[in-house]
Amino acid sequence: MRRSSPLVRLSPGDFDLVNAARRILEGSLSVVPGETVLVIVDQARVDLVPPLAEVASLAGAECDVVILEDLAPRPIHELPRVIEAKLHDVQATILLVGIVDGEQPMRLALLERVRETGLRHAHMIGVTRRTMLAGFSVDPTRILDATRAVRMRLRPSSVIQSRTTAGTNLTVKLNPAHRWVEHVGVIRPGRWENLPSGELMTAPLSVDGTFVCDASLGGPFGAAMGLLSSCPLRLEIEDNVVKSFSCSESSIHRGIEAFIAHDRFSSHVGTVILGTNVGLLAPIGELVCDQNLPGLHISLGSTFPDATGAAPTTTLQLSLTSFGGDVDLDGTPLLRAGRYMV
Repeated sequence: MRRSSPLVRLSPGDFDLVNAARRILEGSLSVVPGETVLVIVDQARVDLVPPLAEVASLAGAECDVVILEDLAPRPIHELPRVIEAKLHDVQATILLVGIVDGEQPMRLALLERVRETGLRHAHMIGVTRRTMLAGFSVDPTRILDATRAVRMRLRPSSVIQSRTTAGTNLTVKLNPAHRWVEHVGVIRPGRWENLPSGELMTAPLSVDGTFVCDASLGGPFGAAMGLLSSCPLRLEIEDNVVKSFSCSESSIHRGIEAFIAHDRFSSHVGTVILGTNVGLLAPIGELVCDQNLPGLHISLGSTFPDATGAAPTTTLQLSLTSFGGDVDLDGTPLLRAGRYMV
């Protein structure tokens, strides 16, 4: 007798999580029958594991789960031997944890093992239930199609203009010598990607005008504040440099002031980003998701030289995201009200 699918017993909210899990396991990681997925999770996110295990089971795969707090007190500075041993018996991995100071060496060591062993790895740092529901609402193939459609229209010396109802009025000139980097959430063996995904990034030639960050902001102060729609951050930028900024929220103002004062490149626009996750309709106040919103976003500091080919500046980086608005590419409409025209 054929068993009924366990999906029919799920609540609507759980069903949405299972759909998100399916897009992670089947869409991004391409898990097939007979494979094993290692999920490394922290205690705060163990409720997100059952949907992943459910989808793995339905796909004929196994799901092995390790909870970080069961191995050692956090922060965990080195890759635990238990995890390292398990990497030889799996084909795909997911790191689903919050950001904890001091754990970057552990995360970097995991990524190095992923490259060495040819695993497919989903890096899901800071992802919450809200991020899962919002960031994985469409299949990665749709994000890939949208990203490639935009990239095909970009020329080496293109000019991008962005305007939003919140007050952004920005002109970006591209540098023909710099590469565009795409993140679409389709992960190949020996590779890893931050999920959720959907963006095109490059280091610009010049950025001039006003940028209003009214979605979410990087850094601890940005994470603590969440959605900035009620207290947007306004930056005045000339030739890639932030000349002035203002925000009614004092903690945001102090955080930006401290970041910009860190070194001479911290006030520079290091990269510009075109978000291409077409499933995102509105910001949720979590940067890991909002940085993929369709529209133009910026980051201060690093030019990510290894990826873009730009000259190195600083290792510091701070992302700022905006919501909705219009974007023109070489005078032709690219987005209107946050939706792509391509």
